[in-house]
Amino acid sequence: MENETTSTDQGALYAPLNKTAHEIRLLTIKQCLPKQPLQCHLETVSLTEVRPEYASFISSNGLSEQTPRQIKHKWTASHQTIGPRPHLVADEEEDDNEEDRFLGSVPEPSLYRYRWGDFAALSYVWGDGSLRKTIILNGQQMLVTANLERALRTLAQDRVFDQDYKLWVDAVCINQADDQERPHQIQKMREIYSSSWAVVAWIGTGHPIVEYAFPFLEFLATLEGEQRNLIDLVLPPGAPSLAQYLYALSELMKQDYWFRLWIIQELIMGASSTVLRHGDQLISWQTFLKGLGVLYHGSNWLFKDNELRRARGNVSWHTYGMHLVHMDLRQLTRAEEEEEPGASRLKFRRLLDMANSSKCRDMKDKVFALVGMMDPAIAADIMQAYEFKPPKLFAAVARAFIVHTNNLEALRHGNPWGPAGGPSWAADWTWPSRIRFSRPEYNMAGPLCDASEPEVDPDTIYCAHGGIPASYQFIDDWRLLQCHGFIFDEVSGLGAPEAGFFKWDEGRIVQCSTWRSAYGDAEATGRALWNTLLLSVILRGERAQDCHAALLNLPSSFYHALEQFQVKKWDWLSGQAGYYFKWQLWRNAHENFMLGQQTLGSFFTDVIPGDADEKTYIEVYCSAQRTVQQRRFILTKQGYFGWGPDNVYNSDLSKELRVGDKIAIVFGCSTPLVIRPKGGQYEVVGEAYVQGFMDGEAMGLVESGQCEVKAFTFC
Repeated sequence: MENETTSTDQGALYAPLNKTAHEIRLLTIKQCLPKQPLQCHLETVSLTEVRPEYASFISSNGLSEQTPRQIKHKWTASHQTIGPRPHLVADEEEDDNEEDRFLGSVPEPSLYRYRWGDFAALSYVWGDGSLRKTIILNGQQMLVTANLERALRTLAQDRVFDQDYKLWVDAVCINQADDQERPHQIQKMREIYSSSWAVVAWIGTGHPIVEYAFPFLEFLATLEGEQRNLIDLVLPPGAPSLAQYLYALSELMKQDYWFRLWIIQELIMGASSTVLRHGDQLISWQTFLKGLGVLYHGSNWLFKDNELRRARGNVSWHTYGMHLVHMDLRQLTRAEEEEEPGASRLKFRRLLDMANSSKCRDMKDKVFALVGMMDPAIAADIMQAYEFKPPKLFAAVARAFIVHTNNLEALRHGNPWGPAGGPSWAADWTWPSRIRFSRPEYNMAGPLCDASEPEVDPDTIYCAHGGIPASYQFIDDWRLLQCHGFIFDEVSGLGAPEAGFFKWDEGRIVQCSTWRSAYGDAEATGRALWNTLLLSVILRGERAQDCHAALLNLPSSFYHALEQFQVKKWDWLSGQAGYYFKWQLWRNAHENFMLGQQTLGSFFTDVIPGDADEKTYIEVYCSAQRTVQQRRFILTKQGYFGWGPDNVYNSDLSKELRVGDKIAIVFGCSTPLVIRPKGGQYEVVGEAYVQGFMDGEAMGLVESGQCEVKAFTFC
C-alpha cells in the first residue's frame, strides 16, 4: 500500500480506530468548482452497525457463514439492474432511463446495509508521486497524488458519494503516519473490499484512443460460439476499424493500473460487484472478463497480433495485463463467488508468480499487497513481520508457509541470487528471473487449453521424495533451516544459460567428456531426452505418452517447419512465426552439445512424418517452449540428464549454476533440489528436474545403502 498523503494536522483527522467495533474511516465527496480544491469529509464508522432488517435477513436465511459478497448478492436478488446496451456506434438519441448509469455499483437507499448508509471501495494506481494536488479534508489541506485527485474529482461530478453512500480510499482513510494502524488496516483490506457494496476500479483518464476499448469489450461480450472468431467479425456500419479497436484495447491493457500489485486482491474481493472506470466510461467486471476472453478463443490470439502489426507497424501487445486478468483474476474471482468461503486463498508458488511482474514502490509490498489472498493463519504470522527489513521478511514468509503447510515446497523457489540478500532457502520476492510461463502446471494459451481454468496443483505433479514427510527445524533465529534428505548425484555438464529473453549464451556451455548415458542404448537415451525436454508432462499436468516422442521430429527452425505445417493445414502452428524462436534458439544453441558420443542434435530430424497428428505436435511444441525457459540443461555425474535453475536476467556470471553442485532429495519437497556446500552448511541453488528420479525412484538408493540420509543446514 503506497503512502501518498501529507496533512497539516494528522492527529486531528485520525482519532484511533476501535478494532473491536471493526471501525474504518470513510470519505464523502462534495461538489466542487473547476480549479478549486476538492472538498471532502472523513468520518469513522463501524462495520458492526448493520441495519436490523439486514441482520434479520442474514439470520433468517442462514447466511452467517457466507462471505459478505455472497450475502450482498442475495440481499439484492430481487433488485433488477438494467445493464447498458452493447453498441459500438453512439445512438443518435439515447434514453438515459433505459440503463443504469453506474451498473449496479450505487445502491438504492432502501438497500443500505448499515445504520449510517453504505460504501464502495476505490481501487486505483497511485501514479507519479512527485505530482501532488491539494484536497480539503474536514477543513484541512491535504496533498494526494494527482491521479487520486483526478479520480475523486471525476466521482464528485456524479454526486453519488456526497451523503450516505461513502467511499473507502486507502491513502486517505488510513492514518499513514501511524505505524500500528497501518499494518492492522492492511490485514483488514480483504474484509474492507469484500464488505463494500462495490469496488470502483479507476483505470485513469486522458487517453482518447482508450475510449474505444470499453464499447469494443461490451460488443465482444455479446458474441457466442463461432461469432467470436475475429477474422470473420463484422462491425456495424460507421464503426471504427477492427485494428483501431484492437489498438485501443492494447493501450487500455498498457495502463499503469494493471501493473500495480495491490489491485489483485481489490478486484478479486470486488468480484462481480466491481465496475471499471476510465474517465466517464464504465464497464462491469463480468462484461470486461467475457469480452477480453474472446481474444483467447481459437486463433484470435495470433490474429490480433497480425492485425495490429498490419495496421500499426511496430506496435505490439503488452500481454502481462491480459494474462493477469484472464488466467488469474478471472478464476480467482470465480472462486471468491463460490459457496465455499476462502476458495480464493493462494499457495506460495502462485503468490510469487503473481508478485513477480507487478510494480511496488516498497519491495516489502510484494508480500503485503497479497496478504489478503493468503490463508488467514499464514497472513497473521506474516503481519507480525511487518517492520522487518526485506531479507528477514522473506525468511519469515517462507517459514510461515513451511510451518502451516508442514512441507518444504517453498524451498523449490529459493536460490542465493536474490537481490535482497536473504537466506538461500527463502524465496526472494524481488528476484527478476522468475518466469511463470515456464511452470509445468501453467495453462498455456493455445487451442488445446482454456487458460481461464484453474491450474494443476504444482505440489502434486511430482513426488521425488517418495511421500516421506518433512522433518525440519529453524535455528539461529531466522537465517538457518535444518531438514533431512540425501544427496544422490551432482552436476557434471551444463548447457547454455538463457541470456535474457531472446538469447542463449553458447559460450558458457560446459561439456562433459566422461559422461555416459545411464539410460541404455541410443533409443533409450533418446526416449529419456524427449521426456526431459517435456518435463515428462504436457498440458494440464498430464504425463507424456509414447506419442510425444514426436518432439524428436519437431523442426529446429520455423523455416523448416512452415511448409510442412501448411501442407498438413495445421493453421495454428503455421501462425507461430512470432513465437517459434524459443524452441529454435534453444535447439540452435545445443545442436553440438555432447551426450556421450552423440551430439544432442543427432537425436532430432526436421521431417514431420506423413501420418503425424496435429494435436500431438501442438502439445509437444507448447510443452517444450515452456520447458526451456528459466532452466539450464544439465548432465549428471551418474549418467543422467535434466534441468537445473537458470538465472536469466543476470549480469554477474558468478551467480549461476555450476559443475559440482549437488543434487539432493529433501523430504517434504516434491522435486529434487540443487544444493551447494558452503562451509559446513549448504545453499539452496534451486529446483531441479532429473529424468528418472521424479517419482520416488531415488528412495531405492537409500534402501540399497548407496545414499545416506543426513541433516542439511541451509543458510
